[in-house]
Amino acid sequence: MSTNDAANSQHLQELEDENKELKSTIAGLQRFIRQTMGSYVTPEVANEILAQDGTIGIDGERRVVTMLFTDLRDSTALSEQMAASDYIRLLNHYFWEMIRIINSWQGNILDFVGDAIVVVFGAPKENPDSAHDALYSAVAMQRRMTAINEWNAEQGYPAIQMGIGVHTGEAIVGTIGSEVRMKYDMIGRNVNLASRIEGFSKGGQILASTQVVEAAGDCVVEREEGAMWVSPKGIAGDVLVHDVIGINQLRIPEWWD
Repeated sequence: MSTNDAANSQHLQELEDENKELKSTIAGLQRFIRQTMGSYVTPEVANEILAQDGTIGIDGERRVVTMLFTDLRDSTALSEQMAASDYIRLLNHYFWEMIRIINSWQGNILDFVGDAIVVVFGAPKENPDSAHDALYSAVAMQRRMTAINEWNAEQGYPAIQMGIGVHTGEAIVGTIGSEVRMKYDMIGRNVNLASRIEGFSKGGQILASTQVVEAAGDCVVEREEGAMWVSPKGIAGDVLVHDVIGINQLRIPEWWD
């Protein structure tokens, strides 16, 4: 082998070694990103973001999504009555249980506001069944409250109740903020309406807009008393909301007892 051939062969080997090292570094970074993002979005969304070089939703877009808002009832009084460490422990256990259910139905948690949870179904990854999945998630979440309160009792903690509001409509979704701090979020009138609907719910109840119920189909089970008209603050006109007690064969505990 000539001197030039030997040099070329060595150079190629060095390039191959550098390429392997680079691939290993990229793979390690992707694993780190998946693990980090796993605290905020479902694995499917994390994979989609990685597949699209992290640009998904950056510019924002208008999309029909299903929004789910939750809130614990009388939580302010609880936070004042309980020791701070106990209250945070109670809250984190509740969140841990809710997050597992939300993720299993392809919901993406956008924010925790105190003890409230803000969730979107159908973004960043499109989901034509977002209304169906959101209601299934809501029913499963209310059903899980029984086990959560059993755990609370074992710890000597008080029982807690959660209200849920669900609405389907168009919203602007995308990443907001700056290089210092940013998050994926949703904005618009329908987001405000979803939040207002949740405000009308009682502990143990699921209230859903007509848009959600129609989009989810015949599998939705409503309380016999039927829907009711409400007047949400900041929303023009009255809104018809449905008292959802189940989906298919899955039912929530009877909160009105």
